[in-house]
Amino acid sequence: MERRDFLKVGAGATTVALAATAQQLITPSTEPLAVAPRPAAPTATSSSTGMAGLLQLVIEPVEKEMIDGKIVYMVFYFLTTGQPQPVLRYREGETVSLSVTNNDIVAHGFAITGIPQATVAAIPPGETRLVPMFVAPVGGSYLYHDPLEAPLNRILGLHGAFVVDPALGTTAMGSPTPFSRAMHTPQIAAVFDAFGRHPRFPGDRWNPQDAARDKVWVFSQTDSTINARAASGNRISGQALVDAFLPDYFHINGLSGFDTATHSTTTSADLAGAQAIEPVGRQGQPTLLRVMNAGLCTHSAHIHGNHLFECTEPDASGVPYCETNVYERDVWIMRPMDRKDMILPFERPPDIAVWPPKQEPFPLRYVMHCHTEMSQTAGGGNYPQGLVTHWTMTGPIYTF
Repeated sequence: MERRDFLKVGAGATTVALAATAQQLITPSTEPLAVAPRPAAPTATSSSTGMAGLLQLVIEPVEKEMIDGKIVYMVFYFLTTGQPQPVLRYREGETVSLSVTNNDIVAHGFAITGIPQATVAAIPPGETRLVPMFVAPVGGSYLYHDPLEAPLNRILGLHGAFVVDPALGTTAMGSPTPFSRAMHTPQIAAVFDAFGRHPRFPGDRWNPQDAARDKVWVFSQTDSTINARAASGNRISGQALVDAFLPDYFHINGLSGFDTATHSTTTSADLAGAQAIEPVGRQGQPTLLRVMNAGLCTHSAHIHGNHLFECTEPDASGVPYCETNVYERDVWIMRPMDRKDMILPFERPPDIAVWPPKQEPFPLRYVMHCHTEMSQTAGGGNYPQGLVTHWTMTGPIYTF
């Protein structure tokens, strides 16, 4: 039986163990997988200027430490630099060239929902396949994942965000948006034109050059029992998996509960992941949330302090389109494989005074949490292993 050593993630550094050659037959190892500490959240691998040349992804199984200290078997796409579940970012019209190497002991695949040509049906263990070259489509948010044995490999961790920046994203009035102008509806243009111009939204326009104004939130869930079964070779998929799925961890970018936002006790090792999730800015700095649900549970995300504008969702083929009726959302529904681009306007709430009247001081912090009850109570109590974070308004509008 062939075995491959696994990618080993260490604190502060990544060590890639040499893989056995495809022809080498060795005795199956009884060694456990190397423990991967809670990784930093996915970070963008390129700017909108594009990713030149071939981008190489590697599929590796790991054992990941969850927020409660439990070690859980998972499988991730990695960059060759060791970054798990990377955000892949390209510019509209750019040629995309990807390869995927499978260092697991079972076959895997690769697909991007909404870009059907970017599909590799199966990659045998120990082999590399090229994803057919394609041109980055209209600007928006897409989800890549492993379609083999669906939905098992996806919920084991084989998923990530694929972001396309528009070649021309401004409205007719010159306001920047994250969407290709050809996609714009009058309603979407009106929202982005209002920022910095309308009395309700004093401050700035949305700024695509400021990375803090563009957040990726990939929702997922883990059923540690199913993951353990998969690790032992007892793999289930299809409707049997859906029926058995009972998650005990709910994630944003692979993090749960307290780890999804910054606190006075946040360690340096966990800081990057929390900062990638938590929206932080001053009043009048609208922030895009690229929200995707790679899991099997429907989430009911609710944010305090502001309403959000729902800008896009995918059509039946997975291609994103701009809304013709832009709702202000107090709660938005994220079904399995949903993708929605939401704008958090960073409005200063009009009702933040206390009695007797006294203006609350900055910074102002507001929670985002999921109303789905199993996310609320996973691990017992109030979101200890659930889908939750917060956002922070650090000060009033900039004055010059």
